[in-house]
Amino acid sequence: MRNFAQQLAQALPQHAIHYMPRSQLETHTSFAEDTQLILLGPKLLDWRLQLTQSAPPTLIMQVSRVQAHKRFSNRQPEHLTFLWSDPPLDRQIALLKAMLPGVKHIGVLYGDHSEFLLKEIEQALQAEQLILHKYYWPNSYDARSLANLLNQTDALLGVDDARIYNPTTIKSILLSSYARKQSLIGPTAAFIKAGSLASTYTDQDNWINTLQKLLQTPVNTWPASLYPDGFKVIVNQQVARSLGIQKSRPSELTEQLQQNRPEP
Repeated sequence: MRNFAQQLAQALPQHAIHYMPRSQLETHTSFAEDTQLILLGPKLLDWRLQLTQSAPPTLIMQVSRVQAHKRFSNRQPEHLTFLWSDPPLDRQIALLKAMLPGVKHIGVLYGDHSEFLLKEIEQALQAEQLILHKYYWPNSYDARSLANLLNQTDALLGVDDARIYNPTTIKSILLSSYARKQSLIGPTAAFIKAGSLASTYTDQDNWINTLQKLLQTPVNTWPASLYPDGFKVIVNQQVARSLGIQKSRPSELTEQLQQNRPEP
């Protein structure tokens, strides 16, 4: 975090960027009038939501859409801007199509906290002529129901919901999917090492560039939320080889996705 703050300070020499540990920040109840906060993680989001005043304007990072929705559903406070940590779903679907051009039926596991994303996922899949097969994830692992879903699908699209994809469940999900020669895209880059096929992600330089642009614009023009424009692709090459996937070079995939994304 200190390194990140230093990099941001170098990118914005006209701003006074100060790093403050969470334990120190949480003792503050008032701030100078020209303060802008950049908060990282759900715990600092919880602290910010407890403050009664709307000032200072605040950018929230390292929080996913599922984590935010869990806290305030669709009633987002106006003084907060979220830079979502989870990769955008349309970008993940574009990656899925680029690496697995022959797939048609896409499986999605969802739970109570991620159900709100289903309509958006279905519309994004339909736009790419793909068919959604969804399965509600219960509180405990259900191998038989997961097998039933996989029997209907060609690939899995992961949603960044920690109740579904976590260190306890990921191995079983991957073993079940790869036993049927099916790939898992996402839910985030953190799962690539465990055996997920691929994901898009935002690196530190992308985050710095996004913050640099935001902090040089008036606060009243900040959006409620956004995804950084810059991104990269990460691929588990061992999984790609075992599944016979030809298109697996991250640089080529990144370039293809950047070229094909719609104009803003």
